[in-house]
Amino acid sequence: MYHIMIYSADVLSEYTHPYVVHLFTSEKPSPEEAFKIAEEILTKHFPKWEKNSLRYVGYEYLPLNLPSEANKSYVAISLAHTGWNRFDIAEIISTVPQSLVPVIEEYRKKWINLDYDNAVLTLPFVVDAIDYLKNEMNCKSIKVYETYRGHHIRAELLSPLSFDELMKIREKLNDDYNRLVLDELYIKKSLSFLTNLLFNSKCWIEIPILPEELAAGKQPTLKYYEEKEISPESISVERIELVSINLPTMKIELPKGNVEIEGKRIRFVGRFTSKEAKLIATSIEDNLWEYAYALRKRDDIKEKVKNAYRKISPFLASLINECDVKIEEGIIVIHVPDNLSNYIGRLIGKQGQNIKAVEGELGMKIKIIQGQIPEEVELRKRLRELLKSIT
Repeated sequence: MYHIMIYSADVLSEYTHPYVVHLFTSEKPSPEEAFKIAEEILTKHFPKWEKNSLRYVGYEYLPLNLPSEANKSYVAISLAHTGWNRFDIAEIISTVPQSLVPVIEEYRKKWINLDYDNAVLTLPFVVDAIDYLKNEMNCKSIKVYETYRGHHIRAELLSPLSFDELMKIREKLNDDYNRLVLDELYIKKSLSFLTNLLFNSKCWIEIPILPEELAAGKQPTLKYYEEKEISPESISVERIELVSINLPTMKIELPKGNVEIEGKRIRFVGRFTSKEAKLIATSIEDNLWEYAYALRKRDDIKEKVKNAYRKISPFLASLINECDVKIEEGIIVIHVPDNLSNYIGRLIGKQGQNIKAVEGELGMKIKIIQGQIPEEVELRKRLRELLKSIT
């Protein structure tokens, strides 16, 4: 059977005109038919309603049998607007047989339905919700859909929950605020069977409001959108975590996506949850603090070497900036990366004059080696192993 929700709205907001019709039918009516039925119902019960304000039709398919006597039964609601996104129910008219109500309620208790209405801002919530439903609630199935403005999630529960329990989980998982407000009100008014729903498809009348649209004589148009199922694996979100230690620049590929590290910034791109991102950042700090301490010591000597080379040539100082510098057994060792190996001769200088000048400035012997510091290679290996162990 189909549950069709037809509701009125102001031009600028879909939550300002307080009339709703919930219609139950065995066949799916067209948007025009749904608008006509709702208009007749509202005119009958609420004569003062504004006939030009019907703008939205939402279609929800329910895999339940609809008794013949319940076909085209409805609940018509008049809402009193009491504040910003706050309502109270002024009047309820229902022709839905009481025998049908518990059947729909029991079905809804077996599902958690989540609506994320902004494809960019709410995408991190989608990833977190999928992880929670899968690993914390062990749902039987989790399906994700792309909608006109964002995403839907439908998760089948292992066992039914009460509507109050469902509301708490939906709040925890950042379900759409306006849905939560309306459903909370419905539950208080014994309309639980009309909550925790998602539309499979939606139609709306788009009204021109921009000056150029009005000047061009643009007319209201009927828009239609049907949700499309997508793989949860296809969702990718970016998260940034900061740590207090400087780390070498590197990129690590993991099953859930990529981790890009640069200095104190860790960038996650993929299906990493907020919990995982924070855990990784904390684990890196906890496990690599001794490296960070050694790195700070190396930064000090590197700065001194760079300043000494700057007196010879600013270009040579810029080369040192790209090298790793450390003290080994009382000798300053400069590790030149492979891509700068052609400049080793210039760092040494003709007959070693440049390196001798820097040694004289610093009062220490200097050795120049091509390639990364062995500890740096080991650190990268440790980082990869650490990330793979906690993701």
